[in-house]
Parts: sequence; C-alpha cells; structure tokens
Amino acid sequence: MISMNQVQILGKVTFEARTRELKNGNKVATLGLGIPEHIHKKNGDWETRMHFVDVTGWDRLAEQLGKRRKGEGLLILGSLQYESWEGKDGKKQSKVKVKAQRVQEIPWPEKQEGQRESTAS
Repeated sequence: MISMNQVQILGKVTFEARTRELKNGNKVATLGLGIPEHIHKKNGDWETRMHFVDVTGWDRLAEQLGKRRKGEGLLILGSLQYESWEGKDGKKQSKVKVKAQRVQEIPWPEKQEGQRESTAS
C-alpha cells in the first residue's frame, strides 16, 4: 500500500509555544502558525488570505518551538495529524495539526506600506 503524509509550510508564529513535560519525561510543544495565501483577483488586485494551523513538536523539536516568538517566520517540514474528541457540550470536535519533523527560522518581511492583510480562511 502506498502512503505519503508530508507537508511543507511557511508562515508566521501567531502564538508562542505551550510546552509541557509528560509523566514519561517526553516534552511536547504546540504553537500557532499563520500561513498567507496570495490570490490574484479578476480585477487585477491581490488579496491575502490567512490560514491558521497548530504545529506540534516532540522532545528536541519541542525545545526548538519553545524558543520561537510571536511574529517570527518559520519553515516547517512535517506530517498531518488528525485529532478528534468530545467537547464539553457533548459534540464531536476535530482538528488537523502538523507534527513537525524539521523547523527552520526564516526572516519574515515587515508589512509594506499600502499592503493590507485579510484574515479570512
């Protein structure tokens, strides 16, 4: 059976990592990443849509993610993970996260004058 689960995303840290140590000594960290998508509209204008994803790293990568600050640019290589649970209201909840396998800091350009960002996803 053929299987491939690999993603590569480039984005900006939206919330700093929440790091914790498990009973078995393993460390895990989760941070938020905002990923811009630039869309060329029919009228010739450009629109930027932001997509948001949680990134999880274990052990050595948890330590790396824990050092990242809001606004930093990151290139993440990893795999998708699907999680589901029952919410407090009894309804089923789900989320797709990225499990980091490599993390690299990338210089992120400041917003240029006249540029607007949309937060639709």
